[in-house]
Amino acid sequence: MTLPDDVLIRPAGEADAQIIKQSIKDAGLDRTGLNWRRFKLAVTTEGEVLGMCQVRHYWDTRELGSLWVRADTRGYGIGGVLIRACLAEEAPPVYLECVEARQTYYETHGFRRIPVMQAPRGLRLKSGIGGILAHVVFRLRIIVMRWDGADDSPAMLPNQRDERDR
Repeated sequence: MTLPDDVLIRPAGEADAQIIKQSIKDAGLDRTGLNWRRFKLAVTTEGEVLGMCQVRHYWDTRELGSLWVRADTRGYGIGGVLIRACLAEEAPPVYLECVEARQTYYETHGFRRIPVMQAPRGLRLKSGIGGILAHVVFRLRIIVMRWDGADDSPAMLPNQRDERDR
């Protein structure tokens, strides 16, 4: 499958609020801090949403989150383009929480794993509670990562196949 060459990254609008909420819910992603105003969307020129990502702003930090790419369009670099679009508007550091299995993916986008105790207080609390629940209920290990502004990953266009997005 080849994606159209006309995939665009754009800020979400109020009309996108419902699809954002539903996509994040359906994917089982963290729904805390959902705010359509902070989202970037990957869309076709016809307006079809292929992916999304946001940076949550908390009192003591910013957190990359809600990265979602439609299943039939994964593997083409859309996730990486969304990450770079979100980070382009943020001053480092930016943090994220993810399952341990995704660590390598985020490392390719300039994040590095840190001990939970090195995260800002608000994120430590959130990560601690969420991490315990994820481990007990789903047997998943949640880790914290930080982006310090150094992203050595190669620039990729949305229609370039990228194994990191699988």
